[in-house]
Amino acid sequence: MTFKPKFRFTPQIVRLLSTIERRYGALESRQLIPSLALRLTQEHQILATHHSTSIEGNPLNPQEVTNILLDDRIPTNKSEQEVKNYFAALNSIAVRVHQKELLKVDFVLKLHAILMDDIPIKDPGKFRNSPVVVGHRNMVGLVIKHNPPVHTALEIGSMVEDVLTWTTEEKSLHPLVVAAILHHQIAFIHPFIDGNGRMARLLTAYYLLLQGYEVTRYFILDDYYDMDRIEYSDSLHAADLGRLNEWITYFLDGISYSLHAAEGRIDQLASRAIDDIEGEKRVLVTRREEDVLQLVLERKAVKMDDVRQLFDVTRQHSHALLSSLVKKGLLVKYGKTKSSYYKLRRSEKTE
Repeated sequence: MTFKPKFRFTPQIVRLLSTIERRYGALESRQLIPSLALRLTQEHQILATHHSTSIEGNPLNPQEVTNILLDDRIPTNKSEQEVKNYFAALNSIAVRVHQKELLKVDFVLKLHAILMDDIPIKDPGKFRNSPVVVGHRNMVGLVIKHNPPVHTALEIGSMVEDVLTWTTEEKSLHPLVVAAILHHQIAFIHPFIDGNGRMARLLTAYYLLLQGYEVTRYFILDDYYDMDRIEYSDSLHAADLGRLNEWITYFLDGISYSLHAAEGRIDQLASRAIDDIEGEKRVLVTRREEDVLQLVLERKAVKMDDVRQLFDVTRQHSHALLSSLVKKGLLVKYGKTKSSYYKLRRSEKTE
């Protein structure tokens, strides 16, 4: 392992880490209204999908993104397909974290294949094997902002593997600092022809999930970046030039902002009268039942064996979990034999 990032802990970074831990702890301790967890997670996934694709120029507004995802429509253009794919990738990492799948090259390539599904791009799920540059055009011509360090699939694979190994094995640094460095390195290496920004944010979210930070359940990463995309790009570029401290500070400031915004969203949902909330929104769910619901969101339908294998529980336990969710009106069971399966109730869509 040769990757060794160079930065220093400044008073501002230390203060931000303290603020983030305090805000995150406050969110974890919240007693949410009955069954708000599923709705909150879904709303955060939709918001993350909108903001992360918007950063890359997707023109769909939040309501259009919501309609596409909740109505489960077949995409009719590239913008809609990008939204569907990002949402699928978010659901995928939320499920894979239960299997404690490590950040390795194969994982990255599989995630990119989901992100690029049905999008006209050469070699989705594979590292690029040709030069690319990051920049923009003006009246004079192309202004290059970043030229990635390597341009062959072999070299890119080696660099990505080195960074992922460091990310997995680094135990002395605060996980949020490691996450910031991972985010920058994926953007810096620019391993794919397309989707690099989205991949950087997805892999950062997955790393944080592995570290116990409930991304999407409590907060999202992308809203802060989308507020000022130029500042986001400039902060990443500062790290390209060796000013890693600037990026880490910006990254932590973004998480602090997102946690504060999440508090507001929870307060807004929690303030709604219980009598105005129908169906599943009035049902108490356990943490493991939330995990099962997340699995159904990702796969659309599950069988008992899916729950048993993914969560490493007995058939009796998996049956109990699914039966409980059926009784609570969250899932519907189809079939009566061993081939029976479970899907979300249509009313589960947020109104």
